Amino acid sequence: MAGIGFQLKKIADRGTLTSLLKAYGYSAALSSGPWVISMIVIFLIGFINIYFFNSGENTIKFQIIVTYALMMASSLIFTGFLQLPFTRYVADRVFEGREDRILPNFFGLLFVILFFGFFIAFPLSQWLLYDQSEFFITLAISTFLVLSCVWISNILAVSLRFYKYVILAYFIAYLLILLLSLLLQPYGIEGLLFSFLAGNVLLLLLLMIAIVKHYPSPYFMQFDIFKKENFYWTLAIAGLAYNLGVWADKIIFWYHPLTGTNVIGHLNSSMVYDMPIFLAYLSIIPGMAVFFYRLEVEFAEQYDLYYSAVRQGGVLDQIDRYRNGMIDVVRTSIREILTIQGIFNIGILIISEPLFEALKMPKLFLPLFYIDLIGTQIQLGFMSILAFLFYIDRRKEAMILSILFFVGNVLLTFGSIKLGPYFFGYGFAVSLLIVFIGSLFYLRKVLKRLNYETFMLQ
Repeated sequence: MAGIGFQLKKIADRGTLTSLLKAYGYSAALSSGPWVISMIVIFLIGFINIYFFNSGENTIKFQIIVTYALMMASSLIFTGFLQLPFTRYVADRVFEGREDRILPNFFGLLFVILFFGFFIAFPLSQWLLYDQSEFFITLAISTFLVLSCVWISNILAVSLRFYKYVILAYFIAYLLILLLSLLLQPYGIEGLLFSFLAGNVLLLLLLMIAIVKHYPSPYFMQFDIFKKENFYWTLAIAGLAYNLGVWADKIIFWYHPLTGTNVIGHLNSSMVYDMPIFLAYLSIIPGMAVFFYRLEVEFAEQYDLYYSAVRQGGVLDQIDRYRNGMIDVVRTSIREILTIQGIFNIGILIISEPLFEALKMPKLFLPLFYIDLIGTQIQLGFMSILAFLFYIDRRKEAMILSILFFVGNVLLTFGSIKLGPYFFGYGFAVSLLIVFIGSLFYLRKVLKRLNYETFMLQ
């Protein structure tokens, strides 16, 4: 993401408080903007339909289908297997100066996603939405496929120098969704789902326009990314395991007989778990901004200096200085992420009771919300360490940590449900705490031995 890193650095280097706030603001929008904007719009659609049109049942079904079945769960897990390998493929081609290969392989990847996505989504939707019309199922499948393409497109889009355009594209697309949902409200849940599909089709087209402009190529479609030398299975498994880990506790709560409630077809939700974890994820925007800026601006700069010195025959003192610069950025990043997010969470804790009253949520859910706040904060720290590991090409270790997170979240979440309501959310938080502490010790060891492993193990 060097392109956006350079742009953010130029803004921050102006040396004013306004420029620094602007740089962090863009970082927040680019790192968490896509899902934050989408979740806020979905929340607004629900609020408007419930309080102004009294159509609570259709709205809840729409939110469950979009948020769980299509957007945040299935499409992210499905593309999780491909996101990191594609990111690495793009980075390798940029490094080689063969950027003309990026666009055709981007189109090739989208073709594969649409092809296999359809054959996965069609039978699955027939089972999940067995009691819905064919038109509704068609909308659901189409939305799943479009969203899967959006996540892949977003990988390239947020790295471009057209960062303002990308943010504007998300804003326009989700504004369209909000407006169409009002116009098509009389058509019930199908109207709401169509509005969501239309907005994301527009978003995909806008992102693709920026990508085509930035990565011109004489080729239309290629599948080089799937060649043995280009496809990294460790990255694919790490991405899949991480996304499964993120959603494991939610899925368990949806379908556990003690916590799940049927909503539509075979789709369940959890009245106990869903809203607290949703609010907790919205709260990590400040930490995401710090993470994105530190990673893509400061760590990327030190990383480039270090490996440029290694490749070009730099002296040992110079190489050590750049390595220490990387270590300093890592320490500062993790400390700032946890500190700033912790301060923000304290503020959320102070206003949590009035917030729950405003949202008409039972205060009985407050203990779960508190532990979810801690869990999402730890997840942010764990995610930052994984990013550092990916940067220094510790793919196997990142894969193992992601698998441990997934397995731990599954086992501990089942255990927390068995222990009773007081322990809800602890499976998610404790599993993250375990892998976060383990990853900290491992990252420290890797950075300490970086010179040795760079020169002696190649």
